[in-house]
Amino acid sequence: MRVEQLQLPLAQKLSHDYVHDFSKVKSFYTYSPYEEASFKKRLDWLAGHPVAHRTQLVEGLRGYNFEIGNDHPRVMENIERLYGNDTYVVIAGQQAGILTGPLYTIYKAMTILQTAKEQEKNLGIPVVPVFWIAGEDHDFDEVNHVYTQIGGEAEKIKLNMEPVDRKSVSHLDVPPETLRNFIETFFNGQIQTEHTAELKRQLFGLAETSPTLTDFFARIMAWFFGNQGLILVDSASGFMRELEKKGFSRVIRYNEEINTCIFQQSERLIGEGYHKQVETTTDNAQFFLYREGKRMGVERLPDGTFQTRDGKERYSPKQLLALLKENPQQFSANVVTRPLMQELIFPTLAFVGGPGEIGYWGMYRNYFELLELELPVILPRATFSLIDRTVQKYMDKYKLTVEDVFFSLAEKKADALKARDTLGIDERFEQVKSEIEHLYKPLMGELTQIEKGLSHLGEKNLKRILDQVSYYERKARESFANRHDVLLRQFGLIENSLFPMDKPQERVYNIFCYLNKYGMDWFTELIGHSYRVNGYHTIVWID
Repeated sequence: MRVEQLQLPLAQKLSHDYVHDFSKVKSFYTYSPYEEASFKKRLDWLAGHPVAHRTQLVEGLRGYNFEIGNDHPRVMENIERLYGNDTYVVIAGQQAGILTGPLYTIYKAMTILQTAKEQEKNLGIPVVPVFWIAGEDHDFDEVNHVYTQIGGEAEKIKLNMEPVDRKSVSHLDVPPETLRNFIETFFNGQIQTEHTAELKRQLFGLAETSPTLTDFFARIMAWFFGNQGLILVDSASGFMRELEKKGFSRVIRYNEEINTCIFQQSERLIGEGYHKQVETTTDNAQFFLYREGKRMGVERLPDGTFQTRDGKERYSPKQLLALLKENPQQFSANVVTRPLMQELIFPTLAFVGGPGEIGYWGMYRNYFELLELELPVILPRATFSLIDRTVQKYMDKYKLTVEDVFFSLAEKKADALKARDTLGIDERFEQVKSEIEHLYKPLMGELTQIEKGLSHLGEKNLKRILDQVSYYERKARESFANRHDVLLRQFGLIENSLFPMDKPQERVYNIFCYLNKYGMDWFTELIGHSYRVNGYHTIVWID
């Protein structure tokens, strides 16, 4: 394995400016992501705002990680370190995708591992990595599939199971045989290698002990990163809800003010030329309630009371606070309040997020300050592209650099085809069309002396002639393309490997596609590799 780095633009304007020109967006955030002074200032703020519930946090994390098989000595040691008031966390989160979902989930975990290690060394204090599994999320269609490259194209493989309406993924039972069938289907679509049987054996074993997708996800992440000390937490865990009481209490008490802050910040972002980051309204309560297993949205009414979206239940703020005290398990955070819960539960030095998450956090500074909090350092996750041996072979064949592939692949393909066009098809047809017009138009002009109406007829006739030439040209090009089908397929494979469905590779493909081809050794090496988390994109050549 070898790596190199290059700078790539980000598709989302706000995230692009955050990474490449922070001065444009600094009023929406508290800290610049790539300045060491940011981490030191954040540490000073945290020291003045100690977490009061470290014992409950440690006990909850210890129990959960032991339960899902993440009881590696380094994990347990990191959890125990959180007893100390001088221990802080670098944290990231993601939904519990089947087989860990898209590659970027893996890259988030790698980023928090490296950042925690770096900041512990730089600051001289204990810093531990925490991965927040968004088990409360009820969007089953987001987590029930993976994409794999089959025959050069991205193909979707979906879990054969219908979701239960609005039930959190952590509360949704998945039979072991359903997981086994999915694993079989996935690997049936892969080439069979020396690594296939062992990967299937490992996954079958994890599936047998995983009653939900969240458990299956957590056990795979423990397999991958437990020996690196990665602490896992499921947001749907009971101990988390107990620790979130303070957060939900603030959301209920200051709901109108929080919504005003979000709305104003959103309008400011739009005024600065950025798109709306979160679809929310001023009457959104910014939390859910569980009703008969379903995660039900809540809205705030003009009179200050709260009502479930189906209109069946209505509460005063006092009644909600009483319900929260008696049964916090009935509450669930949304995209606006999840960061608040994270901030109140964990002593967060830095949060690692993708482009979308960076945009979300740009809306939260004012409401955090309203609640006498501040945003942590928000660090963009590292981004990667994996170039496997087949892609390397075709890049070498056509003398393509990494820059060629990322910035001008279509042009390079056109150049490669043109170099093989010994007849000069494009130029010859352009010449023929030009000569036809050159000969025909003077004749049309002369014939108008006989009758003016012949001019219109001549124009229509010329168009028909040129259309027939164009038709012949298209057929010639198709025949030429068919003759060079191998070249087109090889360029297509490069494109579909790195930009499937016109998206970055890391947003589509799954890590097990690469583990099946090349085994675990290169992946273990990648996890331990040091790279810059400063806006650079890392290219990984799998040898």
